[in-house]
Amino acid sequence: MEFKDFPFGRDDTGRRLDKIIRRFLPDTSLSQVYSLIRKGLVKINGKKTKENYKILEKDVLNIAAFLLQPSENPSEMQKSESEKTCLIDIEKLIVFKNEHLLILNKPYDVTVHGDSDSLDVAVKDWYGHNIQNESLSFRPGPLHRLDRKTTGLLAFSLSTEGARWFTENIENHVIRKTYLGIIEGEFKKTEKWTDKLSKNEDSKGFVTVIKDEKNGKTALSTAIPVKQGEFSRKKITLCQFDIETGRHHQIRSQCSIHGYPLLGDSAYGSKVEKAGKRSFYLHAWKLKFPSDNPLGLPEELICPLDEDFLFV
Repeated sequence: MEFKDFPFGRDDTGRRLDKIIRRFLPDTSLSQVYSLIRKGLVKINGKKTKENYKILEKDVLNIAAFLLQPSENPSEMQKSESEKTCLIDIEKLIVFKNEHLLILNKPYDVTVHGDSDSLDVAVKDWYGHNIQNESLSFRPGPLHRLDRKTTGLLAFSLSTEGARWFTENIENHVIRKTYLGIIEGEFKKTEKWTDKLSKNEDSKGFVTVIKDEKNGKTALSTAIPVKQGEFSRKKITLCQFDIETGRHHQIRSQCSIHGYPLLGDSAYGSKVEKAGKRSFYLHAWKLKFPSDNPLGLPEELICPLDEDFLFV
């Protein structure tokens, strides 16, 4: 029986065999994949193995040739993904890039996941055209969330090592995130906010977050006033937010809870019908990394505010 051989790359190390096979045979169910492995139609280094086998560097994947369509090889699959047209110019958004991470200045009113106009699709398109990677399984992806109408620093993985390190350290709050936002009211002194938050189960369509002392998860933020201003004769404040947790809509909901909704954020209590060019004003301004990080990241990355914020 003829087999086709596919050498694994560094970014495949540690991944399960059954997960990788699904990239070659996307229309095959998981139970069928298990059956192919048990029958020896999918092997590693010419030998039968188990479906939960974890890939090692320099392993070679062997797949029975009759299972594959002519285009089902890593280079052809990557080419086909990169041929999807995307209108977002990733090069203009790059704040930082190395072999492990791509950090962008996310534009306003662009989704991170989802449709063909999302940043996730745009980055995969850019990756297919610009990055040479011998991996059979790795594809870049966003490593944290930003709302559609929030701008600023957003990290994507460019290697398995980068994805693992960033994900672990943002969950452990070793990576520190700082935002800037425009809030309604004259906010004069630094406050530390501790609230219990839950998603509003009664909301329809758009999901908001509410205070829930009984069942909510703790959200910790420090709000620091930066500059006072006016909008439509109302007091507003440019405010810095240092967050210690990463709850859904954390800053938006806490601003509302403490009586200072983001300017224009009608979902969270703003009474302003139209606030300049944006629905609300929130920007992921700074990321701080440990000085001894293994990815070669600077200790701090800053993404300046754009002109939409200049009326403050």
